[in-house]
Amino acid sequence: MIKTILLTGGTGFLGSHILKSLLDFDYNVIALVRKSSDLFRIDNSIKKIELFYLDENYENLADLFSSNKIDAVIHTATEYGRSCSMSSILQTNLILPIKLIEEGVKNNLKLFMNSDTFFGKPIYNDSSYLNEYTTSKKYFLNFLFDSRDKLKIISMRLEHIFGEKDSNSKFVTNILNQLIQNKEEILLTEGLQKRDFIYIEDVVTAYLKVLINNDQLTNFSEFEVGRGESIEVREFVEILSEITQSESKLKFGAIITTKGEIQDSKANLSELKKIGWESKYDLRTAVIKMIRIETELK
Repeated sequence: MIKTILLTGGTGFLGSHILKSLLDFDYNVIALVRKSSDLFRIDNSIKKIELFYLDENYENLADLFSSNKIDAVIHTATEYGRSCSMSSILQTNLILPIKLIEEGVKNNLKLFMNSDTFFGKPIYNDSSYLNEYTTSKKYFLNFLFDSRDKLKIISMRLEHIFGEKDSNSKFVTNILNQLIQNKEEILLTEGLQKRDFIYIEDVVTAYLKVLINNDQLTNFSEFEVGRGESIEVREFVEILSEITQSESKLKFGAIITTKGEIQDSKANLSELKKIGWESKYDLRTAVIKMIRIETELK
C-alpha cells in the first residue's frame, strides 16, 4: 500500500495541483525542491508536507531515501529548454530522475510515475519542435522501460494543460490576461494547428485514478491524458474572447507559425477508460472556473 510519496516539481503548475490532491487523499508527501524554488503556489500546503532541499549535484538523494520509507515518486519536474542550456535540460529531464530511480531501487521504492507531453509521441519523431526537450525525455523513457523489472513504472503523456496558477508566459494564461485587460490587438499565428486542451483539475484526477489503481497495472504502463478531442487553436482563442467579452482585436496570422510545430494532437484515452477515468470539464466550463479562481486569488 502506498502511503508516502516523493513529489518533484511540487512548486510548479502541475505539481502544486497534484500536491493539493494528494493531501486531500491523506497521503504523506515529501516535496523535492531547490533552494531557488518559489513556494508561492504551495503556501497553503507547506505546514502539511515535508520540504526536502536538493543539493546542486543531487548528492543528498541517498540520505533522502535511506531516512524515509518512500513508496512512490511522482515526477513532474521538467525543463523545456526555451531559454537554457542543453546541460540544464539533461540535468532535470534525465540525470535527476535516473538518480531518483537508482536510489529508490536501493530502498524498495514501489512505483515511479513519470510526466511527459504529447511532443514526445513516436508519431512526431520527425518534428523539430522543442527538439532538445523531446530528445531528453525520449532517452529517459527508454531508461524507464529498462527499469520495469526493478519497480513499477507509469508514464503519463499530457496534452495541452491549462488552468489557474499557471505561468503568465504560458499560452492560455497569456492570451486570457490580454483579453481581460482589453489589449487593443493580440498578435497570433493563423491558429490552424489543433490541440487537445484539458483543464488542470481533470489532469490531476487522472494522476490520482492511476495512482489508486496501480495494483491493477503491469510493471510498465503508459497513459495519454487529454479530453480525447482536438480543436483549432484559433477556435479556442475565440472561445476565450467570447467568454471574457473582450474588446481586443484578434490578429490571426500576424505571427509566423513555428517551424516544425505539431499540427494536430489528441489523447488516446483507451487505457484511462479501462480504469474508469473520464474528463469532467468541457472547455467553456473550465475556462469560466479558471477565470473565477484567478480573480479570487488576486
